[in-house]
Amino acid sequence: MPSLTNKQLPALAATLIRLRGETLGRIAEATGIRTANLSVWLRGKEQVISAKRLVGLLHHLGVEGGRLRTDVLHQWQDRGALDDSKLVLGKLLADKQSVWLFQDEQPGLIKTRFLLAGDVLIRMEIKPGVDQALDLATVARVDRAITTPAALAGVPIDSLASARSSLLALAEQAAADMGDQELLEGLMCRLTETLGSNVSSAQGWQQLEQALRRSLEAGLAPGDIASLLKGHLQNR
Repeated sequence: MPSLTNKQLPALAATLIRLRGETLGRIAEATGIRTANLSVWLRGKEQVISAKRLVGLLHHLGVEGGRLRTDVLHQWQDRGALDDSKLVLGKLLADKQSVWLFQDEQPGLIKTRFLLAGDVLIRMEIKPGVDQALDLATVARVDRAITTPAALAGVPIDSLASARSSLLALAEQAAADMGDQELLEGLMCRLTETLGSNVSSAQGWQQLEQALRRSLEAGLAPGDIASLLKGHLQNR
């Protein structure tokens, strides 16, 4: 995937601002860029903004090193044909990232969805347009779609870790209900990837214990769990 060019940055930043529901005033406070200068630059007109401030702007909007940040929970709102989401996902997700779509079947005008793309987690509120009501699977490359009976609007968003943990727990329950062995194996791989850097902490061991208990309750034999973990760690 080609890197972003300076000419592409204003349009991309404007798209992220719409998705995030940001205001220019709030962005100005966070980045130190004057509102008037930011407004001119976002319209694609010539305006000198230092490289340092542009890096700060992108970081505030959830972008670092030309990719979506992995240390925050992205929260977007989109509608209709989801053109904004399609643009950003096409520009800022790595080609080789495995993308999981979490969806539910809850009624209501606004649909809550989550995309887990590698280590990037995006929460989206999707509103239908007047004549279009497309879903994420139609605009993003999705490797697996997971439908949960629980309302995704209730997934905690106070931290990235709590949102990821809740989603993996919902996916494990869905896999157990369907007897989906392949999904259970994929979840075990996700588990080791998620906890790999912090299993030495008390919280990490507690999360691992809870995940293993859920896997056992779902009918996965201890030997199968051990084999999955061993095979995954050998391939890291």
